[in-house]
Amino acid sequence: MTTSRGQRTIGGVVEYKGRGLFHGQEVSIKLKPQPPNTGIRFQRVDLPGSPIIPGNVAYVKDHKRRILLEKDGVAVEGIEHCMASVAGLGIDNMLVEMTGKEVPAGDGSSMVFVRLIREAGTVNQEPPRQVFTLSRAITLEDNGAKIVALPNDAGLELTYHLDFKDRSSLKQSYTISVTEDAFFEQIATARTFCLSSGVEEFIRLGLGRGVTEENCFLINEDGTTSTPIKRNKAVLRFADEGVRHKLLDLIGDLFLAGMGLRARVIGTRSGHLLNVLLARKIVELAQSEGCLSSKAVDVEV
Repeated sequence: MTTSRGQRTIGGVVEYKGRGLFHGQEVSIKLKPQPPNTGIRFQRVDLPGSPIIPGNVAYVKDHKRRILLEKDGVAVEGIEHCMASVAGLGIDNMLVEMTGKEVPAGDGSSMVFVRLIREAGTVNQEPPRQVFTLSRAITLEDNGAKIVALPNDAGLELTYHLDFKDRSSLKQSYTISVTEDAFFEQIATARTFCLSSGVEEFIRLGLGRGVTEENCFLINEDGTTSTPIKRNKAVLRFADEGVRHKLLDLIGDLFLAGMGLRARVIGTRSGHLLNVLLARKIVELAQSEGCLSSKAVDVEV
């Protein structure tokens, strides 16, 4: 484990209200500063006792289409874009108060959380930030998808290869060296998407109730993109917005390891499943090298 700068939290309380992408329920959130060594945590203030769920890979219970955390039977979901924002902006300690289960979708990217954090400002904290430098290669595969993590002392570099095989002809690749400026300029505004061939499954499962024409887009079999409801031609923020959003998810999912990371990570057709498995492997490796305790610790404040 190496250290760089000190830890960081936000400078004040900021609020937002919006609907979740999957269930469409309106939820209010408050982002609050937290003391050092508390990490990112989510609090269900709508439930008795206002239980807290750490934003840590140890509490991931579902990674199909989104990240769901659960502790003692209490869950929060759709946290990945929020986690990407704190990872991308270098926030180590923050509490997210929620009046419901699902984090609001905003515009389908990380920008609602980026704006809130920038509105609150940041406060430097004295304890050093933990950053794990990967010491050996890790390779994970699942059903034709693959993710590889390699040592890289220089920092965190991510590459993603978007390829849906026979479900869409669209292919995209993108590489980023993750810094606060690069995250904000290249990744933070990239919105979520769905394959047009997967829409019927979402409807069957009762998901996507918070989808609007603006907060996501569809990728069609011929590689074109369209709006999710009227199926008009989508106006993209980047020509390669799809692959950039996959990197956004990867940044958020890796931060579930609870620390910064120096590594080169390459994903090919991978998603939340392999991202989470990689975060778990990184935690296990850090523990085996004596860099982390053997289990996640909840810090009471």
